[in-house]
Amino acid sequence: MEPYRQLVERSPNGIVISRNDRIVFANPAALQLADAASAAEILGTPLCDLFDAGSHAALDSLIAACQHGGASAHADARLVGRGGALVDVDVTAAAIDDDGPAIEIVLRDITRRRRAEAALRESEERLTLAFAGAQEGVWDWDLSTGAVVYSPRWKEMLGYADEEIEPHVSAWERLLHPDDRARADGLYESVMRGATSYEAELRLRHKDGYYVHVLTRGLPLRREPGGPVVRIVGTHFDLTERRHAEEMRERERAERARTEFLGRLMFAQEDERRRIAREMHDQFGEQLTALGRRLGLLKDACAGQPDLMPHVEALETVAAQLDRDVDHLVWELRPTALDDLGLRAALANYVANWSKRVGIPAELHTNGLLDDRLSTDVETTLYRIAQEALTNVAKHAQAQHAEIILERRNDHVLLIIEDDGVGFEPPAAGASGDGFGLRGMEERAALVGATVLIDSSIGRGTTILVRMAAAAAAVGAVGQA
Repeated sequence: MEPYRQLVERSPNGIVISRNDRIVFANPAALQLADAASAAEILGTPLCDLFDAGSHAALDSLIAACQHGGASAHADARLVGRGGALVDVDVTAAAIDDDGPAIEIVLRDITRRRRAEAALRESEERLTLAFAGAQEGVWDWDLSTGAVVYSPRWKEMLGYADEEIEPHVSAWERLLHPDDRARADGLYESVMRGATSYEAELRLRHKDGYYVHVLTRGLPLRREPGGPVVRIVGTHFDLTERRHAEEMRERERAERARTEFLGRLMFAQEDERRRIAREMHDQFGEQLTALGRRLGLLKDACAGQPDLMPHVEALETVAAQLDRDVDHLVWELRPTALDDLGLRAALANYVANWSKRVGIPAELHTNGLLDDRLSTDVETTLYRIAQEALTNVAKHAQAQHAEIILERRNDHVLLIIEDDGVGFEPPAAGASGDGFGLRGMEERAALVGATVLIDSSIGRGTTILVRMAAAAAAVGAVGQA
């Protein structure tokens, strides 16, 4: 065994096996690695007995290769080490003939390397998952050659397949928006002057021709601190969804501001109507009453003058018409019944007067509004919508009859205005109503949380349905009670 001893002791963890795969020698390092107290424990045993079952096939192939004339061969295996722990080893086998045909086995502990490789794989997997979860494209630019490694996600966000983007900085330069070139050059120059990173928004051309807004982040790499930049590694994040979300939030904010302004304007308008109506009623009413009394005195004084009586009677007629006109204007501005008696009474008065004035028979049906009042804002809104709808009937419908339904149920409040007129083609679903009247109804309804549905067709009349939740219509739920 002396030649074997000299041979394997030149290499740590050395073992010699015979041609029939039996261990004939092992140096102390190999014995320690195999957790053997002495050579006697393993001499004469098959080599595979030192390894776990999963390694036997690789070892058999390794030995067979040497037995059939192979000079040397390598295999990775798992040695059953101290306390039964598995030790990753690199096994090198070589045929020798120093003292009869045999095979030299050299074991090298690669546990640390395997752990490092596993840790690296885990790190790469985490990085890959992190980038995949963040939906970021990765790029790695070698400044010395101009070569760039673009990740599949980088290409995908621009609509390209993997083979359609050349691995060079020229691809990025070709796709960059011309107006962003100066900004990109500035980022590069800042890195060359010593900046440790950069971040900016740029636009890259999609395969379909439009530009994608991306957030680019870059990290310069140097071989030594303070040395020249040799690589820049970075990511691209597609800002399309973020920008769409920002635009949506901005539109919603603008719409809320518009709605709030419109609400303040409309309810301020109602307050102003109420004030003007009250002042007209008080001031003009008093003056017209005084005028009527004076005309009565004048008529009495002219009783014996037939030539003046027709003139006095004409003045009485004008004064009476003026009194009616003022009453009508006050009623149009703000019917006192709406404030004093509520929506049901005010709408009943309006429908009766409207029918008499325009000559179209109209009926009002109410249900569930005898006891409780709706909030002031809701009552005002429903009254104005009914007023606008009936105005449209008088102007455009050529109707023979109209019906108005006002109903309060447990879960909602309904206002329906129907006519049997010529009808029209209503706006498409989701579109704003054509004309100031329909748009005004929709905007008024939206202010108190109501919706407006218009059902009409040529020759089949029109139905306008206003619906809102009963809770929103309750006193104190919307605006002031």
